[in-house]
Amino acid sequence: MLSSLVAAPLLAAAMTCAAQTTLPQVQTAVIAPKVGQRPFPSHAQFGILRIDQVPNAQINGQAIRTAPGFRLFSPDNKLIFAHTVQSQELKVAYVLEASTQWLLTAWILTPEELASFKAKR
Repeated sequence: MLSSLVAAPLLAAAMTCAAQTTLPQVQTAVIAPKVGQRPFPSHAQFGILRIDQVPNAQINGQAIRTAPGFRLFSPDNKLIFAHTVQSQELKVAYVLEASTQWLLTAWILTPEELASFKAKR
């Protein structure tokens, strides 16, 4: 009998807590790029990337270091390991890390993207 007197308030408290932790539904609008088009940041630059031996690389012949979180995307926008394209010259769009100026992200460009970057410059 004592256990039911203790269990009832605990059950009620648990149900109240569960009801209070339910988060409201949030709707977000996602603007998807056109098929075959990648959304590059507005501050992305164009260059020729050559991975020497991670973390060392070159952009347009100038030595640069890759950031610890460096990401390299293939032309079909898949994440690839930098060592798999070591010593190759890649035409890329890239972004530098703001405080260190190390290479943070690079996208290997398709011929269409390359033409678009050249037209903008």
